[in-house]
Amino acid sequence: MVKQLSHLIAVFYFLVFSMLVMSACNDSVFDDGIPLVYVHETINLNNFQYQPLSVIGGFAYINGGVRGIIVYRQTINKFIAFERNCTFQPMSECADVSVDNSTLFLVDSCCQSTFDFDGYPTGGPASFPLRKYNTFLDQNYLTITSDIQ
Repeated sequence: MVKQLSHLIAVFYFLVFSMLVMSACNDSVFDDGIPLVYVHETINLNNFQYQPLSVIGGFAYINGGVRGIIVYRQTINKFIAFERNCTFQPMSECADVSVDNSTLFLVDSCCQSTFDFDGYPTGGPASFPLRKYNTFLDQNYLTITSDIQ
């Protein structure tokens, strides 16, 4: 009886350990299907290439993330940074989000999904919002980071 009980306890611990290991392996991809990547970019807002960010509603494309990052100035002191990888079929070669020519919304020209400037889908097949990165403003320097180290 004791032998059977100790065997059951060992099996229980093995199963719990296995589930923990398996769940840790899935941490490299988030629910939206986009791989998690380390992001730590700092841009000088005084640089000419970031001049559009000097006004509310301005945006710029920067390197980083999976397919690049869109930085958008929402208010005088608040910037939002979005992953350019569309959340609908994110592994597709053309799953790139850009600011529409109207500058009123974001669009993936491949699947025709549209997103507002809070990152939420407004049309097309995408059901997940765009991934946001953290932004920190320190005078004229904007730092963009991911939640992973």
